[in-house]
Amino acid sequence: MQDAGALQAIERGFAAVAEVHRLMSFHEPDSDVSRLNRAGAGGAIMVDPQTFAVLEQAQRMAEDSSGIFDITIASDLVAWGFLPKPEERLPDPAASWRDIELTAPNNVRFHRPLWIDLGGIAKGYAVDQAMHAMALPGGAQCSINAGGDIRIAGPAAERILLRASNGGDAVPILEIENASLASSGGRDHQREISGKAVGPHLDGTTRGSVGTRSFVSVVAEDCMIADALTKIVLAQGAAASDLLKRHDATAYFHDGIAGWQTFGAVN
Repeated sequence: MQDAGALQAIERGFAAVAEVHRLMSFHEPDSDVSRLNRAGAGGAIMVDPQTFAVLEQAQRMAEDSSGIFDITIASDLVAWGFLPKPEERLPDPAASWRDIELTAPNNVRFHRPLWIDLGGIAKGYAVDQAMHAMALPGGAQCSINAGGDIRIAGPAAERILLRASNGGDAVPILEIENASLASSGGRDHQREISGKAVGPHLDGTTRGSVGTRSFVSVVAEDCMIADALTKIVLAQGAAASDLLKRHDATAYFHDGIAGWQTFGAVN
């Protein structure tokens, strides 16, 4: 690509990321997420089609994982200090992903008061949208890295070094070509609550902290899918292999004890 064309593509990519942040940030008071959290239970709220698409994928992941992936864990993250407390009414402690109803066109209804956080899945979606917005010509090489959510496109594979913060053994080097990679781990972000170490990743079925000593990278076609799968793998480990295979995804998992494991749709 010529320099001017490359700069324009990069600007389109940044604009796409900014738009996802505007729509789906837990922290922005005017985002779709904040509007939904303020609404509580009752009437339907219309959201942007992009927000609706991410919510649809989040609900599919919740169903496929029997609730392990659950965006309504926001209330727990607030309680543990990982997210700021909204000024809105308190959520129902019994609320879960099953209390979210999505209906066309782009309407969202909560059947109980709850707080949602799209967090990582929205970040993965932003990376995917940035790649699409850049509209690269054939043969162009591109790599987008948004804090560990990575998407690579082009004729050449790129090497990525996986370094688990809790792992001192051999470090895997992956070659990624026209694919995405997302990573999650809780060791560097944990805190102590009531004498127990907790991290920012939860099992939605138990509301217990997972991944405080683990690290995972997932390779999939789309970054949104890869990011969501990392949370499920942190909770399930190798038991998530079938779900990974359904998405043609591979997990590189380090549990701090047995070292590196690879499972899923291993190529």
